[in-house]
Amino acid sequence: MRVSWRTEGDGCKGHLHYASDNGMLLSNGQLNQSVPAEESTYTADDMCSLPAMGYDFDPPHLHTVVMTDLVPGEQYKYWVGQHEPVWSFQAPLQPAPDAGFSFVVYGDMGEADHKAAKSPGADKTAEHVEREVHENGVDLVLHVGDISYANGVVKIWDAFMRCIEPYASAVPYMIGIGNHEYDYKTGREKSHKQKRHTDASGSEEPYDPDWGNYGNDSGGECGVAVASRFTMPNAEAGGRRNRHSTVSSNAPFWYSFEYGSAHFTVISTEHDIRKGSAQREWLEADLADVDRCVTPWLFIGMHRPMYVPYPHKSNRIVGRHLQDILEDLFLEREVDMVMTGHVHLYARTCSVRRDHCRKDDDGGITHVTVGCGGHKLSDIEDDQKVWIAEAASHHGYGRVTVESGSTLLWEYVRNKDGRVHDSIRISNSQLDRRRCNAALAGAAVRNQTAASPQGSTAEPQTAAAEENLDSILPQLSGSQRGALLNGREESIATA
Repeated sequence: MRVSWRTEGDGCKGHLHYASDNGMLLSNGQLNQSVPAEESTYTADDMCSLPAMGYDFDPPHLHTVVMTDLVPGEQYKYWVGQHEPVWSFQAPLQPAPDAGFSFVVYGDMGEADHKAAKSPGADKTAEHVEREVHENGVDLVLHVGDISYANGVVKIWDAFMRCIEPYASAVPYMIGIGNHEYDYKTGREKSHKQKRHTDASGSEEPYDPDWGNYGNDSGGECGVAVASRFTMPNAEAGGRRNRHSTVSSNAPFWYSFEYGSAHFTVISTEHDIRKGSAQREWLEADLADVDRCVTPWLFIGMHRPMYVPYPHKSNRIVGRHLQDILEDLFLEREVDMVMTGHVHLYARTCSVRRDHCRKDDDGGITHVTVGCGGHKLSDIEDDQKVWIAEAASHHGYGRVTVESGSTLLWEYVRNKDGRVHDSIRISNSQLDRRRCNAALAGAAVRNQTAASPQGSTAEPQTAAAEENLDSILPQLSGSQRGALLNGREESIATA
């Protein structure tokens, strides 16, 4: 679990203490010891274009710490600095096929301290989500882009962070990149003498396809502020690694993580994702690497939607191109749900496959747009395509309750009354017990054969191994099952 915070002034050295609920301080396996933070900052010179690169601001002093060796599901307390205030959290669940959990998803939020007219629903969303976390036990939050609408203004970023702190301090706050974090135009920096540099994602130029409506929406931030303030899991920093590929993630722009019975893949629609691009190469490897026997649910988080309600012509054109680029891959890998924002309304498709509704668990994908987290709302027409199952123009958020490895409940909650406006139960057949047991049995046979002394033979029957596995599988953790399937060495203890 990672904790990040900001201090005033560069003389404040960041330290974090964390403790289990019995009050004993834990730090790298030792008692009563603080953990030093990694420190970073950014300046106007790091930005890519005006107006952001022309602002005169005090560089923010940012700190981050990763807490390790946590016991999954156990409650912990932590604090930074002088022990005030004390926060608490539950250590994340390990990947496991039947692990139930819940999460909230929204996009396009902003803050109301400085931009109340632009984001009139932000405070109410924060209020509801805080209640979801602290009263209803939601396990994590996914914000699918358009986060603060700061456009290079540090005080707006600070206000947004204060807005989400009551719940982002208690559960993982995972983010995706939107146009208002990244999109920029080059050439506007000519009045400045500094040399051009790559943006925060490592790109030399912004993504600007001729069919798109991409502009200078980040105000020149080009991902600098969001990448500095939100450290998402990269493989190099202990995040998920692709077992069969050396292609690296590029967090927070594209990355993946696992929680309970789900694999989350977060991608950037603000970068090239066509075949041959770096992001596409990583995405194909990531989706191919998902073990549906361990994480049967597969979710995609991205900012711009593929299926866009009327009217929104320019966004529908972009959505059609995203369909052409991504849909076949998502269908091939049997993605369960695509969660997006960008269009400032709520919409849910049927289980759709290439513009046609399918029966549940018959080769379609449910797409949801929750771009109604705070930004002022967009218009919506009454007459829609047949694949739009529900659409509404009011502020709110999505709530997903993963009940098991085979069923989940999607709900859209309205801010104005806290009521569920739309819901649907979704199922999948990825957790095929017999198939998964057979794969585990085969892996166990291979492990036993490989471990046999040289010259001896080991010929256990796969059927017998599978029968034995039926009795011990409930006692294995998701990582232990993955260890068998992936050929890794890991201790497996059974009662």
